[in-house]
Amino acid sequence: MELTMIGAYIGMFMVLAAFAAETRGIMSSRSFNYLLLMVIGETLLTVRAYVTGEWPFAVLGGIWALFAAYSIARPPNQ
Repeated sequence: MELTMIGAYIGMFMVLAAFAAETRGIMSSRSFNYLLLMVIGETLLTVRAYVTGEWPFAVLGGIWALFAAYSIARPPNQ
């Protein structure tokens, strides 16, 4: 199995775990942990999409990761 495929599986698990925790009320979508899972998970998925030429998914994942990273760096006012 290719390294980028392993990374994609890890990224997929991270994104799904964050989403599941958020929908169950375990984690807020504005929390550092949620956003960090999204940044890392989406970055791993974006790398795989880039390597395989899945451009729409690469763009979506990259933008998603950037928004999550921006939210960590500059959290919204509560």
